[in-house]
Amino acid sequence: MLNLLLSATSLLALTSLGVDAADMHRHVARQAAQSTTARASASATQAAASATAAASGAPVSSLPLASISLIGSTTTAEVTVPLPSTYAAGSTPPVKKAPVLPNISRLNPANYPPLDKVPPTNSPEVQAWIAQADLANAPNIPVTGINGCSNSTFNADGLKNAGSNGYCWWTCGGCSRATDISYCPTKDDYGVSFDDGPSPDTPRLLNLLAQQNIKSTFFVVGSRVISRPQMVQTEYMEGHQISVHTWAHSSLTTLTNEQIVAELGWTKKVIFDVIGVTPNTFRPPFGDLDDRVRYIAMKMGLRPIIWTTANGQVFDTKDYQIGAGTVSAAQALANVQNFFSLAQNTLSSGIIVLSHDLYQQSVDLAVNFYLPSVISQGVLKLQTINSCVGEDPNNAYIETNDNTTAVIQSTSTVAGATGTGFVSFAASATTSGSAISTGRSGTTNGAATSPTGTASAMSTARSKASTLSFQGLFVTLLVAIGVVVV
Repeated sequence: MLNLLLSATSLLALTSLGVDAADMHRHVARQAAQSTTARASASATQAAASATAAASGAPVSSLPLASISLIGSTTTAEVTVPLPSTYAAGSTPPVKKAPVLPNISRLNPANYPPLDKVPPTNSPEVQAWIAQADLANAPNIPVTGINGCSNSTFNADGLKNAGSNGYCWWTCGGCSRATDISYCPTKDDYGVSFDDGPSPDTPRLLNLLAQQNIKSTFFVVGSRVISRPQMVQTEYMEGHQISVHTWAHSSLTTLTNEQIVAELGWTKKVIFDVIGVTPNTFRPPFGDLDDRVRYIAMKMGLRPIIWTTANGQVFDTKDYQIGAGTVSAAQALANVQNFFSLAQNTLSSGIIVLSHDLYQQSVDLAVNFYLPSVISQGVLKLQTINSCVGEDPNNAYIETNDNTTAVIQSTSTVAGATGTGFVSFAASATTSGSAISTGRSGTTNGAATSPTGTASAMSTARSKASTLSFQGLFVTLLVAIGVVVV
């Protein structure tokens, strides 16, 4: 029976690297509902068990597999689990050279855009960010329409040019550039990540991670940050990596250049206002990324992080589909078990996994099933994505980045291809890699690779970059990847 589930979920993963239109619309609707829906985040039984385990330091254990059927498409009434810790304004963060923790009581939601809507582009803040982004030299790539890869009429041009010699549209074909982080270079490293939060269920996840001394990367949505700033402060102060996931969880290739700036800019700002530092990475919602989005993000100081695709397997838990009823919890768990097995037994590199902490079902699956299982096995090394690519924790933020260990992939990643490579930012200027086409120079270049290559190809993964200013770092990178400024 398990083999059938694994085959079914593998087929599901192979169907599309992106999210189909119906799932995307359901996901956005449920994301927006989190703005106004206040519900509890853990059952009394689970809360008591978690509290006891955390207090005693007991080994983590998963619930009986048979109980996974209790995770359904509807939520249940639950009691709230407190955060593992809370931190006062003025507390000293674990990040070196970071300022003390801001006073979130001074935050005024009226000073930010409406929740879960693409921010207006005519505000003074967005206009200033647009001026800094040099949009005049952005790649001349058309805005995509809804339904992504299935919209072969409106998106005909995008589909035709989705590969590495064109727009490198990750959604339709899995193309990625040297700028993109999609896997960990060292075998058995597991870059843990959770998207779309924080939510009322996030404290349950944070308690498990604190109990096991595991650090994760949290890709936070700006609308959730302003709604639950204390949770974001706890994530940051507990040593987790905070990264940008847009303001309204928009599919970025469907937006204008100015709207992309607004989505990223407001999220950067609200994170800074809450924790005092600004992330230098982001994850595009749905993995919807092309060279136009890359250019704008890089101009705004943000490197893309996606998730691993290898051997026909997309390392996406599909946990967000449980609540929508399109995937059962058992299918999602089988999918997760399948790619953990692939990571341990087949791949020569580590993995980055897509998970979510927005929904009750997603957190149930993580906290009660696959995280306890992988922790107890003791093979995969769970850590932030920043850590798994060999970067110092302090380099995850613009204000504290000393540019001494910034590591990126040196070549593109396309599902089904072979070979890998990582290279430091400073070294990238002389390293062959994929170029971003500006629509002016007409130059594109890049071999397609995926995290299934030889160990020797990863020997440069931890190479150090010489010290550069932050602005100089990105100028070097933009030149290296072929962004031509005229």
